[in-house]
Amino acid sequence: MKHLRLRCKPIDDLLGGGIESDSITEIYGEPGTGKTNLCLQASRECSNIGKKVAYIDSQGVSSERFKQICSDSDCKYVLSNILFFNPSSFKEQEKMIKTAINLENLGLVILDTYNSFYRLMLEDDEKFADRSLNRQITELQIASVEKNIYVIISGQVYSTENDDVRPFGGRNIEHMVKTIIKLEKIGKGTRQATIIKHQTQPKDKKAIFSITSKGLE
Repeated sequence: MKHLRLRCKPIDDLLGGGIESDSITEIYGEPGTGKTNLCLQASRECSNIGKKVAYIDSQGVSSERFKQICSDSDCKYVLSNILFFNPSSFKEQEKMIKTAINLENLGLVILDTYNSFYRLMLEDDEKFADRSLNRQITELQIASVEKNIYVIISGQVYSTENDDVRPFGGRNIEHMVKTIIKLEKIGKGTRQATIIKHQTQPKDKKAIFSITSKGLE
């Protein structure tokens, strides 16, 4: 098992050294909690060690924000190692995962978010949506182990009766995800990451971090 350090000390320490390979890391939280920032920062760090990144983007990542996060790196070099996929449907997302996991010199797969199209598909065909989600996460889990790569998936959330938030479709895939992190706003520019599930770190372990112009710190 390897660790991909994010160069955000609070989160790296929270996770016992960084994002783990050979497994899926799920991050979820309300809008503005830092999910995409974390994904972009992980992409930067993986690219900087010479590995390819497959970034499956269903949200529309800001190119300007990525340039900010890469400001201390060679942005052209970082971008040369990242291949962006932009699915327009849940079916297309499934196809793009199959393509992404077969890239040469692959180090990291990002699925940001895994459940935005899933939410829409639930309204039309719940059974298909559940089956497709399970296939997608299974493909990523198998690839993480067989190819010794990092996989990060981000999730949109809904509010529960006890005033908590949970990711859409999260219960369906929990058994395939080894690390689950919840992100929350606790102040202007300040966020909290909480471990919900981890192989080596205790449940409910927390870390405070900031979102700055250069990313997560």
